Amino acid sequence: MNSAANLAESCTAMAFGTPISTHQWVDADALNAGLRARILAAERADKGVLRSNIGGWHSAPDLLASDDQHVAAFKARLVRYARDLTALVIADPARKLDMKIDAWANVSRDGDYNGVHDHPGAHWSGVYYVSAGTPAPNANPHNAMLELLDPRVGVNMLALPGSVFEGRYLIAPLPGLMVFFPSWIKHLVHPFRGEGERISISWNIEITG
Repeated sequence: MNSAANLAESCTAMAFGTPISTHQWVDADALNAGLRARILAAERADKGVLRSNIGGWHSAPDLLASDDQHVAAFKARLVRYARDLTALVIADPARKLDMKIDAWANVSRDGDYNGVHDHPGAHWSGVYYVSAGTPAPNANPHNAMLELLDPRVGVNMLALPGSVFEGRYLIAPLPGLMVFFPSWIKHLVHPFRGEGERISISWNIEITG
């Protein structure tokens, strides 16, 4: 029996897959302008907290408690996407889902970044990009990118570019882009080099029910 026939009669499973989901909201200009104004006003009024951020401003995780209309519109999109994505990955898509969501704003300027970290106590984490700032000419190709680190031990011992054995997953900060990933995935944000502010919203989602 030839090798093609052997392969046709075999089963190859992509076991232990890690869902990483992105969506570009193409109608986000007005929403982002409102969110930007709200977040920069909050930054002026509060010194923020220190978490994974090296430099920059990190708000308390109560952003969604605001009655601001733009925050409310963003929350509606976040909840809808989280429900759809969770229904896609669980065994029972008809199951009733409740969620506990904490969200916070991040403002990064030239030189600011986030060190390697994860988010214990949640199922989903993610980021939404409000603005990307103006990258410096000839900046590092990874400027301000989100990098998700492959959890498989030793995956980078022998590279095979373009395959499922890739050990890096990089995401550029495009305004209107929403990114979801499991909270246990370690990740970092490369230093931002440029003018203006790189503004984002991050979250932790615990699925209950």
